[in-house]
Amino acid sequence: MKVILSGLHGDACETAIIESFAPFFHIRHVEMIREGSPDSPWAVLHIADSYERAWEACNTLRGVFHRGKRLHMYIPLHQPDIYHEFEPHQRVDIR
Repeated sequence: MKVILSGLHGDACETAIIESFAPFFHIRHVEMIREGSPDSPWAVLHIADSYERAWEACNTLRGVFHRGKRLHMYIPLHQPDIYHEFEPHQRVDIR
């Protein structure tokens, strides 16, 4: 599953992001996106968490500032292989 992180500084690196967000996500790896605005890169966090856990972590981190810039977390809607913690009878899958 992927989570997009923005609001970073230009000197942000993959290692620092993994260490900082390890309490919230099980991160497989981080992909930095520096094209367009190198002073405000984005990071794509590839995580091994369910949608529910990712949603909870993103809500926990809502409004957090890092070195004067507000961090933004976004879960892209269309992702392959999203697994859920809920049983099929506990959720509604509209296709």
